[in-house]
Amino acid sequence: MHEDNRAVETASTVNARDVATGLVLMGVSSLGLWMNTAYQVGSSSQMGPGYMPLLVFSIVLVLGVAILLAGLRNGPDPLEAWAIRELGLILGAMTVFGLLLERTGLAISIVLLVVISGLADKSQTLKGIVGLAAFLVVLCWVVFILGLGLNVPFLPPALAH
Repeated sequence: MHEDNRAVETASTVNARDVATGLVLMGVSSLGLWMNTAYQVGSSSQMGPGYMPLLVFSIVLVLGVAILLAGLRNGPDPLEAWAIRELGLILGAMTVFGLLLERTGLAISIVLLVVISGLADKSQTLKGIVGLAAFLVVLCWVVFILGLGLNVPFLPPALAH
């Protein structure tokens, strides 16, 4: 009888949310590491195109393992229903950004990213979306176009000439 109670107590110490998060992070980072094998890594003094993705995906993998292990020891926290609408809007916003970046330029792509992902948060206001979009357009222009000299159009080709 006491053994059954211990089994129930042990099962209830698992934090399902952290375990699921750890597994997702581990899965995404493993996929990224596998996809990164096609690129040369190089060394820290002469980085190849695969160096930073290797570093980032390795850090994400370690964090995923740490979150998973913490979830196995933390108190119970059941999984809630997935926010499919919000997840779809955020993934859609990132997809639109990636597909339109070279066609419409950085500024319009950022604005579309912020507007579409802003629809995922029902508490977001039009003023907040416009402010965030304007701030990110200026920030990305300063960092990526002026600072790093990234070879990405800032405006659509029709407006740039």
